Amino acid sequence: MNYNPKSELGRNLDGFSPQRRSIKWRLIGMVISLVLVVWMIVHFGNQVEQPAQEAEKKQTQLTPKESEGDDDALYRDMIFLKQVKRADAPGVMLKTLDGQNHSLTQHAGKLVLVNFWATWCQPCIREMPSMERLYAKYKSSGLEIVAISLDQGNEDDVREFVAKLKLTFPIVLDPDHKAKALYKVRGLPTTYLLDRQGQVVGYGVGPREWDSEAAFALVGHLLDEKS
Repeated sequence: MNYNPKSELGRNLDGFSPQRRSIKWRLIGMVISLVLVVWMIVHFGNQVEQPAQEAEKKQTQLTPKESEGDDDALYRDMIFLKQVKRADAPGVMLKTLDGQNHSLTQHAGKLVLVNFWATWCQPCIREMPSMERLYAKYKSSGLEIVAISLDQGNEDDVREFVAKLKLTFPIVLDPDHKAKALYKVRGLPTTYLLDRQGQVVGYGVGPREWDSEAAFALVGHLLDEKS
């Protein structure tokens, strides 16, 4: 076979040599594949991040609005059951220690804390001093406390109790448990909060520290409510 310089040169030129052509297309394929991989990472990465960013943005926009005026935490801190749909408090006429008629309706326009208690109730005894301190702090701002005694014995026991603890808020007597039945009291102490319109806003069973920051926050919030 004769050697032909032109044919040999042609076989070795890029575009004519099969070996070089194969290498060239492999390189092109690798570049295209790399470009596709990069595009997929960028494209699908944005699709994943965008909803998360939108959700974060939405949460940032809603959080201040949702937290504004949200008093659920105030009730939770006092372990109080909030009444979402407020209803008028049951009306009942009871006697004070000096024999005067007393009704919760006479406190219209005030925030009223109604506390059911008894002299034989140890948790009530522990709770009463803190109620007196709450009363002293917020009485001038529109708070009234009415403590309904469920004692069925001698009224002098109640008078002695009140004098001993130097209680200054109204004490009324419910020996027949009429008010207890109307308010469905199942344990002592039980406390109801009535807004300035005489509607029940929440209640709780068991003693509480009414001179605590949590109590001040809840009572202050209710006192600031618009009529």
